[in-house]
Amino acid sequence: MTPSLKTLLSACLIAAIVPGTIASANFKDAQQYIDLDGSLMGYIDFEGDGEYIGTALNEIYREVQLNNLALAFLPLDFNHLIDSLGFGSVKAFALSSKNVEPGLYRNRSVTLMQGEGTGLFDLSGTEASTFTAAKLAPGDATAALTVNIQLGSLKETAVALLQPMMGPAAETFVAEYLAEAIPSTNISYAEALDLLSGQWDGYWRQSGADLFENDVRFWLQLENAGELLHRVRPLVEEMGVSFVEDAGRMVADFSNLMGDEAPFALFLESAEDGGPLLIYTDPEWTAASVGAALTDQAAFQNLAGRLPESAVSFYYDAGTDIEHLLEMLEAFPAAAPYKTAVEKAVDLLVGGFLEPSMAVTYLDGDHWVSDAYAGYSTKRVVMTIPAAFAIGIGSAAAIPAFNQVRTQSQEATVRNNLRMIASAADQYFLENGVTEVHIDELIGEGGYIRELKPVAGESYEGMAIKAGEPIRVTLGDGTEMVIAF
Repeated sequence: MTPSLKTLLSACLIAAIVPGTIASANFKDAQQYIDLDGSLMGYIDFEGDGEYIGTALNEIYREVQLNNLALAFLPLDFNHLIDSLGFGSVKAFALSSKNVEPGLYRNRSVTLMQGEGTGLFDLSGTEASTFTAAKLAPGDATAALTVNIQLGSLKETAVALLQPMMGPAAETFVAEYLAEAIPSTNISYAEALDLLSGQWDGYWRQSGADLFENDVRFWLQLENAGELLHRVRPLVEEMGVSFVEDAGRMVADFSNLMGDEAPFALFLESAEDGGPLLIYTDPEWTAASVGAALTDQAAFQNLAGRLPESAVSFYYDAGTDIEHLLEMLEAFPAAAPYKTAVEKAVDLLVGGFLEPSMAVTYLDGDHWVSDAYAGYSTKRVVMTIPAAFAIGIGSAAAIPAFNQVRTQSQEATVRNNLRMIASAADQYFLENGVTEVHIDELIGEGGYIRELKPVAGESYEGMAIKAGEPIRVTLGDGTEMVIAF
């Protein structure tokens, strides 16, 4: 097939701005991983940049040392620092974005490496896997992630960073520190890092369907870390964490450490013989939950079918539905006139970002390759930044108005709660022939009111309702709400 004129012009343009034999060779390697006929292409050659920047910073630091004797005995080598963190091994980076069908874009990128990744790049394991998290996730999960983490590489990075200051003693210093036991346990820091390394599979759900309640749940599985829970048990028990053992499994409940205002509970679980460590917020929302799975979703299947089944990492986002927020906006007279403008602004700036997306990262030789499908293009990300900045300034000016709407909405909800209490108390008086009732007699399963949710920092606990006396409650900001009764 003959290349399009756009493709040829793009290639010529990139060649013109990327001179030099090395840069041209790097781009030749990079172009096989991107779409040259896309709506956006980008290429940056880093060959030699790390050394140039490091040398310049070394010269600046030497000048600073001459004027500050306190730094004279603190040797720093920025070339060594850049290499130790792994940035010296990056040769080039390229990306592209291409519209593959209406409302769907393929966003690709590649990081060309000089040999195996070191430093921070070594934190990501290189062993390929499948998208385990998506297979485990319930159907109402909004995102899932599978990634391989290798925390053991932190030791080598720490040694490399300390060597300019400590010389050969750096390795001994780091080794001795990592060999120390975590207080109140029989496990060393080095052992903990090893147990925490391996495949991490997680999924979560975040829903803002309720204007005042943000439903947050998550579930995380650490492949090799089950033993860690057993070995740190003395430490966490000192913190007041309770443990339950049943059917060969141990569950630690951290919820009492989260505080009364925490948006979720927290549990850690493992088998008696170790294995994976599970961390979750809801015992009824785990990989063992019965029902539809995330992989059953049509949107997930559409994107997953376009990407490799085997990769180093996977990420899926089910997208965000803001229709309920727009409906609530319309319900308040002060905000309703702005609904159409808000809808247009959302569609223009973030509409595509709210659609489902999926990305995988894999290694091809020593090069890190990312392939993603989403409702937005990388080009749109670049174009949106200035607009988002301008809207951010405008939004800052609108915050007082929004806060006023929010306050009015909260007060209306509290007032409605008080009316429900009054109606429930009337019914209780009628049925029991009394003129006073405690709130606990009205609320709960089988009660007159099944549940009463505070929305503005108010508390209904201890409330006594008496016939003929106003019903009142104090909000979190000290405001008192009162209705006649």
